[in-house]
Amino acid sequence: MSFFDRFRQTPKISARDIDPDALTVLNRLHSNGFTAYLVGGGVRDILLGRAPKDFDVATDARPNQIKRLFRNAFVIGRRFRLALVRFGEKQIETATFRRDPEPDEAGASLEDGPNADAAGALYQASDNVFGTPEEDAMRRDFTVNALFYDPFEDRVIDYAGGLRDLRKKVLRSIGDPNVRFREDPVRMLRAVRLSSRLGFTIHADSLAAMEKHADEILAASRPRLFEEILRLFTFAKSEEAFRRLQDTGLMAKLLPGISDYVSRTGGRRSPLWRYLSALDAAFAAGLETENRSDPHYVQENALRLAALLAPLYRERCASGGGAAPISIAEELVAETVVQPFSTPGWRPPRLLCEDVCCILESLLRYPSRNLRRRSVFSLPWFRTAMALWKICAEAENDRGAAPALEHWDRQFEEWAAGPRPERRGRYIPTKPDSAEGRGFPGDVPEDRDSVFPGDKAPGRRRRRRGGRRHRRGKKTSGGEDAQ
Repeated sequence: MSFFDRFRQTPKISARDIDPDALTVLNRLHSNGFTAYLVGGGVRDILLGRAPKDFDVATDARPNQIKRLFRNAFVIGRRFRLALVRFGEKQIETATFRRDPEPDEAGASLEDGPNADAAGALYQASDNVFGTPEEDAMRRDFTVNALFYDPFEDRVIDYAGGLRDLRKKVLRSIGDPNVRFREDPVRMLRAVRLSSRLGFTIHADSLAAMEKHADEILAASRPRLFEEILRLFTFAKSEEAFRRLQDTGLMAKLLPGISDYVSRTGGRRSPLWRYLSALDAAFAAGLETENRSDPHYVQENALRLAALLAPLYRERCASGGGAAPISIAEELVAETVVQPFSTPGWRPPRLLCEDVCCILESLLRYPSRNLRRRSVFSLPWFRTAMALWKICAEAENDRGAAPALEHWDRQFEEWAAGPRPERRGRYIPTKPDSAEGRGFPGDVPEDRDSVFPGDKAPGRRRRRRGGRRHRRGKKTSGGEDAQ
């Protein structure tokens, strides 16, 4: 903190800006003799005049002590143990003050060893070393996320210079970014996401470290990487986030197929950016993503991944050499989503991947007027496919698609306003010459109404005669005859 920063007026936070349940957690910890602060993104967003997405609490109480104070709390995490205090569907994340572990405590830091430059050498496998509030602030990722708010003294506590960076709109890593990004490579993705969402500039030192250590991103766990990629789409900022992902070289490591497509189709003028811009506009305009029983419900993650893959899918279909469209979609999803982020014990959600395949394949079907609309409307992914059709038409400036899209909207609204049967089973497109289902193994259409015309339905299963009672009766009579 500079000399002049000490005399700047400290910003104030009103209790009206804080969630009442978060205040409940803070008050109970404080009344039981513990230090408790509001911390992280909630403080940052309030100071920026934004509505916080959630509220986190930091305290000197240990996870088990927190659990004893709150009957509605439970402890989670292995690498980073913390307590979640549940209020209905809402959860207040409550963590103990921590500090960076020493080399002998972490058991994984090799900074001074012979392999210090190897990929993943500084990756921390343990993070359960408790510390003081100042130590906790200095171990966080960025200065703007290291701000604490003490509601009992009504003051913002700044150990890392976060208030200065908020005023300058700069995202700065705490400490040496060359070390911090290697300790936890996911911080590089967080830098991309936060800077895009807040409209901040990544500090020059942090940006240089991200470009230098882009290879380190593969040292992080695959589930965390997949989750962070999906978060890049949030807050209708996906275009800016993926542009920064491409500029830093991280996209070439995480999504090499998409990175190659961007490079060969104009770089910063690639069609991909138009698709992501149209996706952001669709979410900003409002899509139903909460109520699953609403016929207008849109599967947001499926729509996001489908929009990301749509330009590449269309390119492959145009030069597919006669391959079935669903086969092209399956291959693209497999090599872009499934294989890079799968481990022996985890893989991206199967139904999500299936839905993305079906949505992509529908891009070649929706102009047709020969589809059984009443059947396809009840498919769980179909409304999401309709949203993608509009996104693609907007991205390609295809005015000729307007009549077909308006016709589909009118037909769908008529169906949604009338009595609807229960949702049918998941539709997995089939090859015309195949009696068994395509897509992922074991998934076939449930009945004829859930199949597009031209696709073969599975044969009816013959009912087995007899039964357990009949067989048991035979055995009993046989035993009596033997006696």
